[in-house]
Amino acid sequence: MKTVTVKIETLSHDGRGVGRLNGKAIFVEEAVPGDVVEVRITDRQPSYEEAEIVRLMEPSEERVEAFCPHYDTCGGCQLQHLSIDGQRKWKASHFYTALSKALNMKACQIDPPLTGQDYAYRRRARLVLGKNKTDKEARFGFRAKGSNDIVDIEQCPLLTPALNEALKQKRMTVLPDASRSLKEISVVEADNGIFWSDQSTTGSTSPCYHINGLKLDFPAQGFVQVNAEINEQMVNKALEWLDLNKDQRVLDLFCGVGNFTLPIAQQVKEVIGIEGEADLVQMAQRNATNMYCEQATFYQADLFKDVSPQNWFRKQKYDRVLLDPGRQGAYQLCKGLGHLKADKIVYVSCNASTLIRDIKELEKQGYQLKKAIMVDMFPHTSHTEVMVQLTNTGKKPKKRGPGIFKL
Repeated sequence: MKTVTVKIETLSHDGRGVGRLNGKAIFVEEAVPGDVVEVRITDRQPSYEEAEIVRLMEPSEERVEAFCPHYDTCGGCQLQHLSIDGQRKWKASHFYTALSKALNMKACQIDPPLTGQDYAYRRRARLVLGKNKTDKEARFGFRAKGSNDIVDIEQCPLLTPALNEALKQKRMTVLPDASRSLKEISVVEADNGIFWSDQSTTGSTSPCYHINGLKLDFPAQGFVQVNAEINEQMVNKALEWLDLNKDQRVLDLFCGVGNFTLPIAQQVKEVIGIEGEADLVQMAQRNATNMYCEQATFYQADLFKDVSPQNWFRKQKYDRVLLDPGRQGAYQLCKGLGHLKADKIVYVSCNASTLIRDIKELEKQGYQLKKAIMVDMFPHTSHTEVMVQLTNTGKKPKKRGPGIFKL
């Protein structure tokens, strides 16, 4: 197939280089802004084309050699060929460009990105045990790029040293059990040891981590931020933006086991944490009791349904609100948050698109975007965490028709 030469101008949200060809965008795998590449077209669409590199003609100053021997086949990382400074620059650029296109940014302060160590930072991993269809070799590692095949991994430079040592030992015990039926096995390094999902914990032992002098238990197979260093930075940035004092009442939505709730409790009169999973609510309340955080109380509620009948919502006034939903965001919930009349809202998200959608609803509730920051939680991948602060302008929320909120 005919090849063409393209100058890469920018980076897509999923880490591909982007150039222009005959007026159309062309997406090139493993290309870096500033590269001049000879490419082969792999897919043509009416508004864009996709391509692969045939020859790197002029490398960008931001291009680097990938440091992992499995980078070409493993699906875990997408950006090892781009310098870490370049990764952070483009991640931040994508976030702030998306904000400025969708929202009024005139009053918004952009804070420097939260960054940390970009090697040996992952304290959690999801591995796969099995045999690929093409051979009978037992493998234990990560899924390959664009397929369900397994890339056999003995060591990963992004995992913490303790996890790599645990992986080395685990391989010897599980490889004999590998079959064509693939099995997912997750592992987490907690402050009190290594926990594998295929092994039951002894007695009542739960994995735990420490943050701001607090010890938090979490489920061995449940969610925990993979980057401990950045998580602590993010929590403290949220505390700064919430601007807390001992007279305030705070609402923490999608609170999990209290990652934000308990640090908030140390600074306020009362904080209410809301979570959808009963087991997490119980664990969060136990964490509060163990840490003598009497200011924190937790309730279970499905935050994707109408919460207006809930006492913690309809009968309370909150000075501050924090949200930390999953990728789907909190669209329906944001339609009614103006009724709580909080002076400030801090919203943490791993999906900038749903965050922006939800901010638009908060604007209708009388809030204005005041601060934004990119959080580099996942170096060498195309994923990122983002956070914003909104303040109450004093304008009354717009009246809404019948819907999830019936106040």
